[in-house]
Amino acid sequence: MAKRLRRAQRIPAVVYGGSHGPVSVAVNPLELLSALESGENTLLNLSLTGGATPRTALVILKLLQRDPVKGRPLHADFQEISMERKIRVEVPLVLNGDPLGVKDKGGILEHSLRQLAVECLPSNIPEKIVIDVAGLDIGDAVHVRDIPVSEGIRILDDSARVVASVSAPAAEEVVAPAEEAPAEPEVVGKKEKEEPEAGAEPKAKAAAEPKAKPSAEAKTK
Repeated sequence: MAKRLRRAQRIPAVVYGGSHGPVSVAVNPLELLSALESGENTLLNLSLTGGATPRTALVILKLLQRDPVKGRPLHADFQEISMERKIRVEVPLVLNGDPLGVKDKGGILEHSLRQLAVECLPSNIPEKIVIDVAGLDIGDAVHVRDIPVSEGIRILDDSARVVASVSAPAAEEVVAPAEEAPAEPEVVGKKEKEEPEAGAEPKAKAAAEPKAKPSAEAKTK
């Protein structure tokens, strides 16, 4: 069914939160992306024609599944809402300004929290929340408790969470040059063993022979 819908330039979607339970619908992905250009918390009107009584539902996007390679929409989940009931949404946090500790001291700006969970009426949902970080020096941080919001908006995130901070630049590692192995000292006076010359015969040791004693002759009278 999903492939058939996509061939018809539609994607499957489900609307939750209504009094009739989840409702399966089909939406045009190009029209959906065009409507969400101002932000994912845009309020949308969907025509639900599949039931016994066609009606129009006010919804907000909760999840958009995309193709991991091409990025095109594959499936959408919507939440049906009422303008008189508060809802919980996540609002993008945008940093503004060049921190003092970055431009003057070479620090590093870290953006730790990019979405802020809030509760409010649909008419009070901000498109985004801008935080000025120009005055941050090295070691300074902005926490959730420091974020100003309009009346009627309640922040749901932990007030102690860090939104942005400026840290000191990483120290450069100095690599000591490798020590060369000491050369072996040359032994002075050491002579190589002389090889005998070719054709020379080794000198034979003279054998010690005993001297012959003169023989005594017998005298005759």
